[in-house]
Amino acid sequence: MTFITDDFMLHTPTAKELYQSISQDPIIDFHYHLSPKEIYEDRPFDNIVDLWLAGDHYKWRAMRAHGISEAKITGNSTPEEKFAAWADTVENLIGNPLYHWTHLELKQVFGWEGPLSHRNWQAAYNYLNHFIYEHQLSARKLISSFNVELIGTTDGPLDSLSYHEKLANDPSFSTVVVPTFRPDIFFDTTPKFKDSLKTLAKLTELNISTYQDLLAALDKRLEYFIAHGCLASDHSFQTLAHYHLEPEHAQLLFEKLKMGQELTLTEQLQWQSKLFADLCSLYHQHQLVVQVHFGALRNNYRRLFQQLGVDSGFDSMNEQTELATTLNRLLDDLASQDKLPKMIFYNLNPAYNELLANTLANFQANEANIAGKLQFGAAWWFNDTKRGMLHQLETYAEQGLLAHFIGMLTDSRSFLSYPRHDYFRRILCNLVGDWVETGEAPHDETVFELVKNISYRNAQTYFGGNKNGNDI
Repeated sequence: MTFITDDFMLHTPTAKELYQSISQDPIIDFHYHLSPKEIYEDRPFDNIVDLWLAGDHYKWRAMRAHGISEAKITGNSTPEEKFAAWADTVENLIGNPLYHWTHLELKQVFGWEGPLSHRNWQAAYNYLNHFIYEHQLSARKLISSFNVELIGTTDGPLDSLSYHEKLANDPSFSTVVVPTFRPDIFFDTTPKFKDSLKTLAKLTELNISTYQDLLAALDKRLEYFIAHGCLASDHSFQTLAHYHLEPEHAQLLFEKLKMGQELTLTEQLQWQSKLFADLCSLYHQHQLVVQVHFGALRNNYRRLFQQLGVDSGFDSMNEQTELATTLNRLLDDLASQDKLPKMIFYNLNPAYNELLANTLANFQANEANIAGKLQFGAAWWFNDTKRGMLHQLETYAEQGLLAHFIGMLTDSRSFLSYPRHDYFRRILCNLVGDWVETGEAPHDETVFELVKNISYRNAQTYFGGNKNGNDI
């Protein structure tokens, strides 16, 4: 029985027309957690469990909710046992986006028809492993099969970027793979900061004895990243913070961190605020896009976190008081000093959708004629659902200009995640198709241009290069 049809999630003739006009467009995946090493080495796969279940905390979270033992999720059970447990979970996932993603991946990558369940797991397991073997599936083959034009990986400021360099010099692979500057380790106000600082000093060959020295060293690493194609930075904050700190106060906090001392909660937020604002000034100078993910309360199940580590499925949405005041003051300070870069904000708590989109609209004015300079980013993580995507799209349209939205990103660690872009395109086309069918939008080239721009062109323009000429 076929489940995923050509018209999946497309409910009107107009939606189907719109989708057909963009279904084959290239993908610009500007935020992804794929390993550049695995891409360069063209990691081969020989088992569906390694390809599909390993490292996927979305699936792990669902399996735990279904009562699956940890041995069959992250433990030492056999691949067959893990796959059977996942198949048994899948048939109970109706209403969860994983149900759709799973079957889109099965259909679009492997040609598997029909729902996966406990009744057919063995046949599916054998079929999928045979397909992997027969087609010799590998990292590059999967990326190329989805027509991915650009991948922005997520990279720490101390990374060598050696595999990005190798990929850039490899004419056999057409997808552009660029690093993204993510300096989380210098926002880590634990004693780990001290070791990171020593490594940074060694890499940059600079004596880092002051806060200004730290900024100079990070700027040097930024230049190194830009030389390797970097188009954006990325930041992850539990909450957004904004304080006005005098230089001597910043230096005092730096001295404490340099000596391996932990900061108080207020000092942590002050450090985050100061360092982020100063980095934004550098990003503006280098014409880099700034991505900000905020609102995740991480690693809440301490016992399993200690056993399995980060990104294992124990994270939640967070709440934040005075978000509107904080965000408006942050953006106002940057804009007033003419240091406001292109920025994309992704909030994990959808209760703040309207607040975020409304605030960003205050600061869109710019003399560079950049349309949608500040972006209300795609529905992120727990919002990466049909309802979450619709909420994000409708909020963007109500509070700004949806026509300038830069669209979907994968934000995944799986080489099988690209059908999420197709999922987004179908939801987008169905929404716009409904507007047309109900007379709220015209049935003309305007709506076809709208979905084409959101699907592909806007991201191409938005990430279209920096002052060093690194283009998509």
